[in-house]
Amino acid sequence: MDWGGRSTTSTMSTGVVDELALELDENLADLSLEKTITSSLKTAEEIERLTVDERLGDIERAVYLLSSGQEVQRISVINNLPQLLRDHNNEAMRRVVPKVREVLHLANCELQDAATKVFVTIIEERIVTPAVYAQSFLQTILTNVDNRDPDISEAWLEVLLQVITCLPKDILKRDVLTVAVAKGQLSQSVQSRLASCRILGKIATRCDSFMIKRDILPLVTSLCQNVDYEVRACMCRQLDLVARGLGLEPTKSAILPELVELSNDEESCVRLAALETIVSLLSLLDDETCTQTIIPLVCKFCETAMRCEDSTLPAVARQFGRLCHGLSVNLTEDQKIWFLNFYCKLCVIGLVPDKTRVNDRQDASRASKQSPPILNLYREEDRHMECRRHCAFNFPCMVLFAGPRNFKTELHGTFASLCDDPNKCVRVTMASGFHEVAKMLGSNVLTIQGELISLLKDDSLEVIQGIISYLPDTLDAFARGGGNVITESKILGFGFDNLFLCRRVTGLSDLIPALLSAESATAASRNWRLHRDILDKYSHLPRCLTSEQIYGKITPMVFRHITTHRVLPVQLAAARTICVFMKYNRKLEQRQDMCGKLIAECCHSKNHRYRKLFIDICHFSLELFSKSFFKDNLYNYVVQLAQDPVPNVRLKFCSLLPSLKAQFKLPKDLQLLQQLETIVRRLLSMENDQDVVTAVRRAVFELDKIQMCVGSLTSKRQAEDDLLDQKKEEDEQLLLEMERRELEDSEGKAGGGSKAPTSAKGGDRRKTGTEGKNVGVSSTTASSAAKKVTRPAKTGSATGKRPPPSSSSNTSVTSTNRATKTGKAPGKKSTENATFAAPTASSASKVTSISAKAGKKSPPVPETNNNKPGKSRKGSDQNASTTVDGPSSSSGSSSSIKRTSSTSESRKGSSTSVTSPRVRQSSASNVASTNSTTRIKKTTVSKS
Repeated sequence: MDWGGRSTTSTMSTGVVDELALELDENLADLSLEKTITSSLKTAEEIERLTVDERLGDIERAVYLLSSGQEVQRISVINNLPQLLRDHNNEAMRRVVPKVREVLHLANCELQDAATKVFVTIIEERIVTPAVYAQSFLQTILTNVDNRDPDISEAWLEVLLQVITCLPKDILKRDVLTVAVAKGQLSQSVQSRLASCRILGKIATRCDSFMIKRDILPLVTSLCQNVDYEVRACMCRQLDLVARGLGLEPTKSAILPELVELSNDEESCVRLAALETIVSLLSLLDDETCTQTIIPLVCKFCETAMRCEDSTLPAVARQFGRLCHGLSVNLTEDQKIWFLNFYCKLCVIGLVPDKTRVNDRQDASRASKQSPPILNLYREEDRHMECRRHCAFNFPCMVLFAGPRNFKTELHGTFASLCDDPNKCVRVTMASGFHEVAKMLGSNVLTIQGELISLLKDDSLEVIQGIISYLPDTLDAFARGGGNVITESKILGFGFDNLFLCRRVTGLSDLIPALLSAESATAASRNWRLHRDILDKYSHLPRCLTSEQIYGKITPMVFRHITTHRVLPVQLAAARTICVFMKYNRKLEQRQDMCGKLIAECCHSKNHRYRKLFIDICHFSLELFSKSFFKDNLYNYVVQLAQDPVPNVRLKFCSLLPSLKAQFKLPKDLQLLQQLETIVRRLLSMENDQDVVTAVRRAVFELDKIQMCVGSLTSKRQAEDDLLDQKKEEDEQLLLEMERRELEDSEGKAGGGSKAPTSAKGGDRRKTGTEGKNVGVSSTTASSAAKKVTRPAKTGSATGKRPPPSSSSNTSVTSTNRATKTGKAPGKKSTENATFAAPTASSASKVTSISAKAGKKSPPVPETNNNKPGKSRKGSDQNASTTVDGPSSSSGSSSSIKRTSSTSESRKGSSTSVTSPRVRQSSASNVASTNSTTRIKKTTVSKS
C-alpha cells in the first residue's frame, strides 16, 4: 500500500483519517449489537419441534426423529445408523432401516450424501451379513441409481461400485448382473447404458472366465458397437478389466478385434479411450501379440494423430513413455529409431522453424550441438504446449528407452531444447525431472551440465524451485558420475546418509556462478520459503565441490544472510548450512574462521535476535559435531547467555539446558556439571521474568530425567549415543590427519622430500624446515596423531604437563572453552573463538592409520595476550606416556590453546584438579607475571 500518496496534503490526510475513524466506530457498534443476541436465535415453536422426550430409548428416538423430526435430526440418525446396528441389530433392522428407506425416497442432496457414506461403512465393516445387506440395503442402492437428479444418481452409482467388491458372486449374479444387463439394452437411456458399462467392468473383476464369456461378454461387444459415442468410449475404458478377467487367449480372440476397431473410430474421444486401454493391456499381452498387432496399431495411431493434430495428440504425448517402456522388448532397431524420431518431433511441435528464441542464459558450448531450434511463436498454443509438457514429463523414460550410451547422439539435442523451451510450464517439468535424468546417465552426466546451469539461471522462480527441490540428488549424481574427480582416501559420514565417498568433480566449478545466481534471484523476490529451501539444499554442496570453492564463493553469501536477513527460517537454514560447511571443511584455519565469525556475529552481537540465533546454532552443532567439539568451542560462550539482559534470550537458553547436560560424562565433566547446576540455581532464585521461571522449572524436570554416563557404566541407549559420538570424533580427527598429511606432502616437495630422523620410540618427528617453525603432532598418545591444541592448566595442578609451544615464532590456536577473552572487536579474526576439536582417545584409537604414528609437536602461534603460560595435562596411553614440565615462552607472551586431544578423555578424578575458566585464567595470569622459564623434560616409557 502506498502510504506516501495518501499524505500529499494535510487536508486530504485529515479527511481520510476521519472516514476511517467513522467506519471503525460503525463496525464497533455493529459488533456490540451482535453481542446482545443471546437467547432469541430460535422461536418457541422451533424449540418445541426440536425437543425430544428424554425417556425414549435409542430405537424409539431414531424412529420418532425419522418420522417427524427436522432435516438435521434425520441426518443425525442416519449418521448414527452403524452404531445402532451394532448395539440393537434386530430392532434397528426391523424398525429403523425401513424408515431410512422411506426418508431417502424424497430426501435432499445433503441427506442422500450422508446415506451413501453410511451404506458403504456398513458393508465394509461387516456390521451385517452380505445376505442381510443384499436384502435390506442393496435394493435401496439399485433404486437410487435411477434417481432423476444426475448428481444423486452418480453418488449412488459410486456406492454400488464400492459395494460390488464386498459382495459374494451369487448375490452379484442374482441381484446386480441382471440390473446391469437390463440397463445396457439399446432401449435404455444413455445415462443407464453408461452406468451399465461401469457396472459390467466392476463385476468382471469378481467373476471367473466362464461366467464372463457366458453372461458379460455378449453385452460388452454390443456396447462397444453402440450408436452413441459416449457409450462406446465408456465401454472401451472397461475393456482392460474385462480382459484381465477373461485371460490371454479369450482376450486375443474377443477383445483385441473390438479394440482395433475402436482405435479407428471416427470420434476422437473413442480413439483416446482405445489408446489408454492399449497401454493398460501391454502387461497382459504376449510377445507375439505385441509384435504382430499392437506395434503396427500404435504406429498407425501416432501417425494419424500427428497428421491431424487433433485432441488425441496430447494424449499420445502423455502415454508415449509407457508405450515405449512396455513395447521396448518387442521392438526392432528400426522401430526404436522410429519411436525416438517421433518423440523428437513431439518435443518441438508447435514451434515456428523460422524464428528462434534468444536465450542469453544458454551455455556457449551448446551452440555447436545439433539441437532443434528454440522458437517463440505457436500454432494452437495450448494443445502444442501440452504435448511438449507431456514429452518433458516422459523424458526420463525415453532415456531408459534409448539407453544412457546413446543419450548424446539421440536425445541430448531434444533435452537441450526442452530445457530452453519458451513456455515456462515445459521448463518447470524438465527442472522437476532433471535429477532422474542425471541418475540414469551415470558416467555421462557431465553432458548435461550446461542444461543444469541454464535452469539454475532461469528467469522464472518456478523453474528454480523445480531444480532446487531435488538438487541434492542431482549433485550426488554429478559427484558419483563425473569423470574428472578428486577422490578422498577415506569414507566420511554425511548428513542423513551413513557413508559417502567424498568425490569432488573439478569441472563442477562452473556451477558456482549458477548456484549464486539462483540464490540471488530468490533473495530478490518475496518467496522466503524458496529462499530457505535453497540455503538448506546448499548444505549438500560438500558432496561435489572442494572446501576452497565453498569457503571462497558460497560461505560469504550464506554468512551474509545469517547477519542481515529479516526472516528467521532463512537465518536458521543459513546457520545450519554454515555448520555443515564447517564440519566438512578440510582446512583448520578456515574452520576456525567460520566458528569465530559465528561467535563474534551472533553470540557477541548487540542485537538480541542474533544472540537467540546463536542458541539455535548450538542446537545444530550438537547434532552435527561431537561432544568434545561442543564443550571445547561453544559451551563457555553459550552459558554466558544465561545472564543475558534480554528475557527472551534467557527463555531461549532454557530450551538448551537438557541438551547441555546430555553432553557430560562423569567423572571428567564433573566441574561442567556443577557449573550448569549453579546456572540453573541462579536462574531459579534470581530470575524476575515469569515466563523464564516457568521455562526453567520445565527444564529442571527434563534435566532430572537425563541419566549421566559414569565411566563405563552406561545403558544401552547411552552406549548407542557414545558410538555415534565416537564416529563423529573419528571423522573430525580424520580431517586433521588429512590436512597434516597434505601439509607434509607439500612441504616435502618444497624441501626436496627430506625427512627428520625418528625418535628411539618410533615416534615420527618431521620438521618443516620453513622459517624455523615446528609443525607436528604431540606425542601424548599413539592414537592422537592429528594436531592438538594445548589447554592452559591451573598452577599447581596435579595433572601432567604437556610440551609447551616453541619460544620464537610459535603458532597455536586458543581454546574457546578455556580462554575467557572478551575484548575482541566484532568481525576481527580471533583464534580464541575458533578452535576445532580433535577426537578423544576412545575414538581415535580406532583409526589405525592415525594410531600407527607417534607424537608430534603442535604448531605454535604468537599470542597477543601477554603473560599466559600454556601447560598441558598428563596424557595416559597403553603404549607410551609423556610428562612435560612446561614453562611459558622466553618472552612470556605466548599462550597455548587446546585442540581436543585424545588425552583429554582420560582425565583422572583423583589426580586431576578441575577449575573453572575464571580460576584458570587468574592462576595462569599469576604464573605469567613471574616470567619464569623452566625446562622441558621428556620421559620415555617403554612399551609393555
